[in-house]
Amino acid sequence: MLDVGCGPNPFKACIANLTGIDPAFDSADFKCTIEEFKSNIQFNVAFCLGSINFGSQETILRQIECVTKLLTPHARIYWRCNPGRADHGNEHCREIDFFNWKPELLHQYADQFGFKVADLQPDSNNRIYCEWSR
Repeated sequence: MLDVGCGPNPFKACIANLTGIDPAFDSADFKCTIEEFKSNIQFNVAFCLGSINFGSQETILRQIECVTKLLTPHARIYWRCNPGRADHGNEHCREIDFFNWKPELLHQYADQFGFKVADLQPDSNNRIYCEWSR
């Protein structure tokens, strides 16, 4: 399992075969971006729970491509997407380029990268939860 943008790596204690990557947290197994991460193994599951939410469409597509290249042919991706809301309660959030995720884009990108949307629903704090499967 791969946790992209694992933050303080909270799932590590619960999931024995979890690899967490994050560019900002020392508690990640690998302190790097998804673009920098290299692995000799492929993963069956990827968590992208609030991590692929920043930048232009080009940036988002590049990051999705990086994730999908690390996955097995029968993998699943679990998403928690921010639909462009700078509502984190921090005054600096307005300076961040949040990608405006929409359900239509999750379907479009799933298809583009060889996945199907297995589940898509509203999530807490006005976010979008989605699962992709191959």
